[in-house]
Amino acid sequence: MKIAFASTDGKMINRAFGEATEFRVWEIGPDRADYHDERYAITANPVKEERIIARVSAVADCPIVCSLDISTVALARIVAQNAFHLRTGTEKPIEEIIEKLQGILQGNPPPWLKKAMGNQFETAEPA
Repeated sequence: MKIAFASTDGKMINRAFGEATEFRVWEIGPDRADYHDERYAITANPVKEERIIARVSAVADCPIVCSLDISTVALARIVAQNAFHLRTGTEKPIEEIIEKLQGILQGNPPPWLKKAMGNQFETAEPA
């Protein structure tokens, strides 16, 4: 599952969604985490809605987007593409969030996380 982190340095989640121009994308699963790529959402468009669209488009294939904060307008766009937003509220290391998500994935993830994982989530059948 791909997760986009709003980050300027690739180490910390340090931007609100609306001010982010860079997203670091990781592919994670219960037992692995691989850096995937860096996405840019740079636009000089003075129209706020167009800037939001550029950011949402940059992470369109990521079922989870993580940032410091997000506006209700941007959140509605994220949800409309069947993705989820994780708000940290303060700067946090990307690795910390990845480790927390992996811990949840190794147990019994909540329904929203199972949905985000889609076909990647398989439950073990009892023997």
